[in-house]
Amino acid sequence: MKTIIGILTILAFAFGAYFYFEKNFAKAEEIKKTMQYAQAVEKRLDYKIISDQVDRKEDRIREINKRYPEQSKMPETVKEDYDNLKVEKMKLEKKMEVIENVK
Repeated sequence: MKTIIGILTILAFAFGAYFYFEKNFAKAEEIKKTMQYAQAVEKRLDYKIISDQVDRKEDRIREINKRYPEQSKMPETVKEDYDNLKVEKMKLEKKMEVIENVK
């Protein structure tokens, strides 16, 4: 009788330990899903940040165009700024395309 109780106690302890570890420690699948979710959120955040930067560049370009309808009448510093804004906007748009194409 003592051996049956001893065996049942060991089995109960083994099952209890198994369920304790199963409940309290993350599984590899859960970690993988969490990492995929975090990467998706990071991708959306990066895209949003770059999109906002592009919008600010476009606003600044529109403001310069409104102020100086003819590019020939722009002061040299404004023309440099205008050209730099266009180049930066194109670079940011390329970054947006790269982010869109990443799976």
